[in-house]
Amino acid sequence: MWTAPQTIPEMLARNVRDFPHREAVIAQQFRTGNWARNTWSELDAVTDRVAAGLAGLGVTRGSKVAFLHGNSLEAYHAYLAIHKLGAMFVPINVRLVAREVLYIVDHSDAELMILGQSYVPLTEEIRGRLEKVRGYVCIEKEGTALPGWATPFSSLCQTAGRPPRAAVGPDDEADLLYTSGTTGFPKGVVLTQANKVACGRMVGASTGCVRKHYGAEKFQSPFPFFTSTGVSSVLMTWLYYGLTVILEPAFDVGIALETIQRERTTVYMGAPAMFIFLLADPRFKQYDTSSLRGVGYGGSAMPEEVIRQIMEAWPGIKVSNMYGLTEGGTGGTCLPPADALTKFGSIGVPWPPDQEARIVDEDDRDVALGEVGEIVIRGPNVMKEYYKDPEATREALRNGWLHTGDMGRYDEDGYFYYTDRKKDMIVRGGFNVYPVEVENVLHEHPAVRQAAVMGKPHPMLGEDVLAFVVPAPGAGVSAEDVMSFCRDKIADFKRPREVRFVDALPMTLLGKLDKKAIRATLMADDFAKAKK
Repeated sequence: MWTAPQTIPEMLARNVRDFPHREAVIAQQFRTGNWARNTWSELDAVTDRVAAGLAGLGVTRGSKVAFLHGNSLEAYHAYLAIHKLGAMFVPINVRLVAREVLYIVDHSDAELMILGQSYVPLTEEIRGRLEKVRGYVCIEKEGTALPGWATPFSSLCQTAGRPPRAAVGPDDEADLLYTSGTTGFPKGVVLTQANKVACGRMVGASTGCVRKHYGAEKFQSPFPFFTSTGVSSVLMTWLYYGLTVILEPAFDVGIALETIQRERTTVYMGAPAMFIFLLADPRFKQYDTSSLRGVGYGGSAMPEEVIRQIMEAWPGIKVSNMYGLTEGGTGGTCLPPADALTKFGSIGVPWPPDQEARIVDEDDRDVALGEVGEIVIRGPNVMKEYYKDPEATREALRNGWLHTGDMGRYDEDGYFYYTDRKKDMIVRGGFNVYPVEVENVLHEHPAVRQAAVMGKPHPMLGEDVLAFVVPAPGAGVSAEDVMSFCRDKIADFKRPREVRFVDALPMTLLGKLDKKAIRATLMADDFAKAKK
């Protein structure tokens, strides 16, 4: 009798059985620097060997394995091997400094650490303080030497024999993902095997995926492997539906366009900023990207003008907008392609088939139509808990709903609209201003390439509206031009009172505006003056 897979190993086994000769993953191999390919059968064989090697280093069911490395073929090998043993995967943001990595590895109780050779100096700096870590595996560059404390990843790939069989169930803990830490120390989000399977099923259903036994989609993405989008949305959709995934080493316009042309990619997943850069680049028309049939975006709001540009660049393309967060296994809402032209600005409706979402006030009561409140969600994808933090878990999951900390509203058709994070909301003279709304207007200006709206300290109003603008190449535009442009588009209290032009804005690896970095760098003087 047929049953749907309930764990990561079961999803892999189903694909190996059904599609042994289909290309599963196309990615750069860190060891050689070359692009490499694995069929589902080859992927199963190499991950068996890696799992056997990890078992020999003491990794067992329930062990936690920290992972510090970027996008590569080896990243997929390590992830699947860890789960074949019933162990827990703990990815680490590769941009973190030593003290931040130390906190995550120590807090997670990781017993083994897998790292790329680029991170050997950082690891050497903290290794003496990692008392719980019993061993290190290094993904090495071909022809280079490793320190004596590191086991070469390539040696694990040559391990003889099959790994021990682990009884992995849907309620077992699968991944421990750390949030960005915008409010103090990062929190560890515990996702179970069932959470991960639900992510794959629901993301795929939201973007129109089907499990094709012929003509599988080629799914390309630059999202970093350590992020929730990379390791939950992209990886789980690939596993659940048996797709071919094309993993970019990092987002680069030239690499993205060249890879789409070479591989005849059918679906591209990226952040809004990535599409802005792709479409604005003078090389765009030099490449054949006509194979694309769909694009998906998430991480932040997509300006309406950019959606129109996507549809002009690829006539008939399906555009899907996904909203989610780490605690929801990236789950939340999705705007299906059919609504892309009629619901500009919306983040859609709850993911099919199992997601639910509401908008509530501070007492968890449903808000009225059009009112702004907090988005809350529930479904099989929602995290089990915050690791070692029962108080924060109770607060986030109170009344049976995950409280996202994101603000939104409904329209008359029940579609959701994201306004902003609670912490990013600007309160100007008692009026709430949601930066995303102002940024969308600014992006309509033909001379504006990027914009970030921030709350600037004000002695009388509390905060005022400040806009940072990256002008389009060759554009001649003044601050007065930008402010005048807004006059008939948004209410007076929402309009920027100051516009500052910058060459670039800080971005996270997910392609989001890094507003924490903007506050710390571009606005440091504003906050210093406010304290005087």
